[in-house]
Amino acid sequence: MFIKSKLASLLVTVKEAPGDINTSKQRLVLVRGREKGVETVAMACKKSEQEVCDLNTTTSSKLHAGDLDSAHEYPCVTSEELEREMVPDVVLQVDTESFLVNRQRLAGLSPYFRALFYGGGLESTKSHIEIKGVRLEQFRTLMEYARSSILALDRENVLAILETADYLQLEKARLLCCKFLERELHLSNCLGMMAYAWQLGCLELYAVALEVALTHLPALACEEDFMYLSKENVADLLSSNDLFLPREDFAFEVALRWAAFDPSREDDFRELAGLVRPEFLSLSYISELLTSVKGSDPRAKLICKLDSNPPASWAEPRSVPRLRAQESLYMLGGPHDHDEQMLYQFHPHCGLWKSCAPLKRKHLTHYAVAAVGEIVVVTGGHFLDEVVWYSVDWVRVFQSARGNWVDGPSMQKSRHNHCSVGLGYELFVLGGSMDEGPIADVERLMLGAESWVNVSPMVRAVERAAVVAMGSCIYIACGLDENGEVYSGIQRYQVQTDQWDVVSYSPLPRYDLLATKLNGALYLFGGQALRLDVTTDEWTVIEEVCLEKKFFTGCSTANGQVYLVGERKGNKTLPNMVLLDPYTDTCIEMDNSIPCPLPVRGCVTIRVTS
Repeated sequence: MFIKSKLASLLVTVKEAPGDINTSKQRLVLVRGREKGVETVAMACKKSEQEVCDLNTTTSSKLHAGDLDSAHEYPCVTSEELEREMVPDVVLQVDTESFLVNRQRLAGLSPYFRALFYGGGLESTKSHIEIKGVRLEQFRTLMEYARSSILALDRENVLAILETADYLQLEKARLLCCKFLERELHLSNCLGMMAYAWQLGCLELYAVALEVALTHLPALACEEDFMYLSKENVADLLSSNDLFLPREDFAFEVALRWAAFDPSREDDFRELAGLVRPEFLSLSYISELLTSVKGSDPRAKLICKLDSNPPASWAEPRSVPRLRAQESLYMLGGPHDHDEQMLYQFHPHCGLWKSCAPLKRKHLTHYAVAAVGEIVVVTGGHFLDEVVWYSVDWVRVFQSARGNWVDGPSMQKSRHNHCSVGLGYELFVLGGSMDEGPIADVERLMLGAESWVNVSPMVRAVERAAVVAMGSCIYIACGLDENGEVYSGIQRYQVQTDQWDVVSYSPLPRYDLLATKLNGALYLFGGQALRLDVTTDEWTVIEEVCLEKKFFTGCSTANGQVYLVGERKGNKTLPNMVLLDPYTDTCIEMDNSIPCPLPVRGCVTIRVTS
């Protein structure tokens, strides 16, 4: 993959001695577009001793199969008991410094130390062992982590610690380093991060960096580093079905810009052009291109050569059509006392709005909106029947392909102020309130099925919570419990095992939060913007002025960017839209007058390939 690029040649092979790390490589990988980044803070939450034990056990279960950590090896023990069990019984020496450590502790953290201490080799019988191939500073940091479970990372040391952790097979420390690098990911270091992650075998970090490249390719092609990618690298990007482009013109422009950088790439340009769909190129782009490239412009020669010898794929029908992914937002909103609540579709790449068929439900509020496949589903709500408000079990489905609303199977329980989310081809409704109060019940509906089925209830019954689906899990953030108090827990439902647990606790718990996902992380908005790495339980404050102390009524992610709509100010709601893109340092009010009537009651993303 990207290890063939110029950037990859600047990265050392990590399986060799990890001490061969230099600061220039760190600057290469971690350079960002601005000094201001995000600040990772230690978020202290008050938990009972049992909650802490449960949380530690949950965190350990997310590591790779076979990994052991202190929570797994020593579940639910006090710090005093842990200290007594961790009495040093061996000395490890690196350079001139000695470290008193416990064999069992390190063996539980690392296969490297497990083999060293219990593998039957000569070192198994020694009480003083010299460790070679590592640098003292990084080894000292990792031994402190093994003792305290706290890993001190910053932009200057993270790469060296990651490579040392990889060498010593300290998997959890390695994971913490990779997650730190995910938070530092930026358009300016995207390609270098991809090469580095692929070479080191950090597949999750590689996948996130690749996702950034696929959702920002036109901007990425303006970076100098892009010009040093190999033809295979560029072809991999252009041929991906996950590539997001505003127009097909950008695919041709990316190939042309890369080929024009080096005269030896003339033949490569024809191959890359074959990945472009010529039938989708705009006439305006072609006309402008032909009039702008003249004379000594290296692009002129490429275009002339392409014109005389076009790719075979341009003349012959494809056996498998080349598809491009597109995501659009659907927003539903309006006063509940109107006969209709309006539905709008927003196309992020062109900024166009389209009015869709309205939801004809007067006096319906506090319902949930979710997207499943290519449909928008409205479930439940609070309905005013003359003078009495009551919960309903109604389900209405908007079929985006047909542009109409139809009735769906009624839920088993009437509820309002609940959560709903789509995962694969299934829709889940979670929690909320019946007329008697909050419930923990969860129902699931498979697309095409005629009835809902019950699944395991939530750990804590909450209403007015936020929800997001990531991978094969569903996360419920905060909300109000049965006592009307704000619950700080992040509840997780594992769909494959039908089990619930609590994976974290919000440092700033609220109700009526908005949640979305972006590249494997959970984002929460409401008063303060927060990012949660659910794998490592690390919270990050997103320091953006346009998000501080602000609340919104709708939020969703599309094409690798986050959109927030309908800012709440006291009893008023503003018809604005804010765009957040952490990979390009963008947080702007892109539209201060969205056509969707207020308040926005649901904002979801539908993805199509065409």
